[in-house]
Amino acid sequence: MDALDRVVKPKTKRAKRFLEKREPKLSENIKNAMLIKGGNASSTVTQVLRDVYALKKPYGVLYKKKNITRPFEDQTSLEFFSKKSDCSLFMFGSHNKKRPNNLVIGRMYDYHVLDMIEVGIEKFVSLKDIKNSKCPEGTKPMLIF
Repeated sequence: MDALDRVVKPKTKRAKRFLEKREPKLSENIKNAMLIKGGNASSTVTQVLRDVYALKKPYGVLYKKKNITRPFEDQTSLEFFSKKSDCSLFMFGSHNKKRPNNLVIGRMYDYHVLDMIEVGIEKFVSLKDIKNSKCPEGTKPMLIF
């Protein structure tokens, strides 16, 4: 049994408030997203992750260090990161010869992977390149396939 899996009774008022925030609610909170950089991530993939993080800023977690994980082969590390940072969305960026500039976007339910989609980046325009790069908080990004 993992230390994160067991039911813990709060000993302090702060811990009680933390556990109350995690309980199910009638109107759910905004979903948090974790943005993970793979073992080999090109500058394009890194910039995409940074731009999505800038759009998702108060509700996003950006992992800057390289994480050698493969989401379609083993999801345990993603589930651990999800439980650790309390995120229900994830975006994993990687780059290799077979799949250059690759993004894996997925959802989680109860800290388990629900579904994933894999997309490739062909043409990317950064937020820095756009004239009006200031965007209001909570803006949703658009993906064009």
